[in-house]
Amino acid sequence: MATVQKARVFRNGRSQAVRIPAEFRFSTDEVYIERDSRTGALTLSEKPPKPSIQEIFRELDEAGAAEFEIPRLELPPAKRDWL
Repeated sequence: MATVQKARVFRNGRSQAVRIPAEFRFSTDEVYIERDSRTGALTLSEKPPKPSIQEIFRELDEAGAAEFEIPRLELPPAKRDWL
């Protein structure tokens, strides 16, 4: 089961900040943040989140990949010597 702890929320100028407990600290100066639109859960990670396969296909469709066609070189079947 995942470790759950409380974290302190405070204001830092005009931004909101969270004080992360020591065992959750990151080894970098920046993190990526993602919100689950269904649950509202926030995910912090040192690496950018990987897009889902649905997001990849949606972006390809938006970029016009459906109209992309690779021309094929039509060659006759190769002649082979049989043993």
